[in-house]
Amino acid sequence: MNEENIELPKALTAKKDEDFSKWYNQVLVVSDILDKRFNVKGCFVWRNYGYEIMLNIKKIWDKMFKEQGYQEMYFPLLVPLEYASMNDKWWNSFKDQAFYVKGLNEKKHNYILRPTGEPAIYPMFSLWIRSYRDLPLRVYETVSSFRYETKHTRPLIRDREITVWHEIHTAHATMEESKAEIKNHMRMWDKLWKDLCLVPFKVNKPKEECFPGSVGAVEYYSIMPSGKIMENGSCNNLGQAYAKKFNIKFKKPDGTEDYAWMTCTGNGGRLLAAVISVHGDDHGLVLPPKIAPYQVVIVPIFNNKTKSKVMKVVDSLFNDLKSKGIRVFVDDSDESLGSKLYNWEIKGVPVRLEIGNREVEKGEVTLFRRDLREKTSVKIEDLNVEKVLKEIEEELLSRAQKIFKEKIVEAKNIDELKEVLKDKKVAKVHWCGSTECSEKFKEIEDGVELFGTDIEEESEGKCVICGKKTKTIGYVANTY
Repeated sequence: MNEENIELPKALTAKKDEDFSKWYNQVLVVSDILDKRFNVKGCFVWRNYGYEIMLNIKKIWDKMFKEQGYQEMYFPLLVPLEYASMNDKWWNSFKDQAFYVKGLNEKKHNYILRPTGEPAIYPMFSLWIRSYRDLPLRVYETVSSFRYETKHTRPLIRDREITVWHEIHTAHATMEESKAEIKNHMRMWDKLWKDLCLVPFKVNKPKEECFPGSVGAVEYYSIMPSGKIMENGSCNNLGQAYAKKFNIKFKKPDGTEDYAWMTCTGNGGRLLAAVISVHGDDHGLVLPPKIAPYQVVIVPIFNNKTKSKVMKVVDSLFNDLKSKGIRVFVDDSDESLGSKLYNWEIKGVPVRLEIGNREVEKGEVTLFRRDLREKTSVKIEDLNVEKVLKEIEEELLSRAQKIFKEKIVEAKNIDELKEVLKDKKVAKVHWCGSTECSEKFKEIEDGVELFGTDIEEESEGKCVICGKKTKTIGYVANTY
């Protein structure tokens, strides 16, 4: 059996601030996000509760992309080697990580499982695009990608099957249109992150670290409780490089031909990893209302004598909330009251309503907010769940913003930089922009790197490595 096949934890015992890795792996299991015992390293089984959360995230991007005019499509997972090798830079970057496939009666491996979408999608773009009238072409898909990850695998963070993954791919007639496209991708992603009550760390990625063949990229990162930085998607301006490799040409109005200007953007399960890691606590998940499978759980408390009276109020409240579009569930199972409360708290349901005979007689409900872990008594006629859910969103976003600010510390020299990293934070430094100095950051400690430069801010300073004057601000951290 592989390293994932270990005895599952029965309870959440690890403390998030003391041992984040152990806490993370425990909470994935006890909250029914996934089962890691599937006997393929780097692959796991989505449990229903976790998959419902991920599908709610997908519903957000589906709605947003389609409103913006992106066409949803699906491209095969099997990619012929002739497609994969069309862009040599891309192929050289991924061929050592590829899963190779051959048919039963074939003598050699003729296919790979797609590590990214370009070699599956762009051969079709070359068939569909003939004239400027065919542009812009803007499509997306939600799919899996496969990479033979050799590093230590971590569910949702570093997998061999990267799943519930969306990719946007676009083609344009001009460079200006492709640049505007990237800005639109960023606007959509910023909204998605806000819906998840997360704060994105956006940087210009160093050229040598950009997606193979691209001319530039804006990378999104999450700062994890461990102090490490997790790459959480990228908006890539591919220029004309991929169009030239895949022969994606169009005829302009004047009759001449040109290559299309391309962009691509992708992300998936790491969004959920960030939600779990940033919002969760020592009692389990804390889910943003927009993605919680159940936004409200009603827990009736009764005995044989009071059941009818209590359930009458519960049913009325359930129907009222459901009619307002709120995802609500009534837990009238035979489990003990303690087990029910523990179960829904660890699953991070935003609001829990407890209703027993005492509440019925007073015309009240006991309301538990998962974000604050506080109970209050509320008159039924004054109950405003929509307002409470909005307040929870605001609270979670405010916390995330506070954590984000606290995790970034300026360092003016190497000694200060090392102290910042030791304190499990991100160092803000001046960098001359050279590859030589970039490589020096990696020598500080295994996993440390300058992962990007500020997309807006510039200031006078000296490179913390070589001392050369520069205006470029970079960020250094331990990375996954």
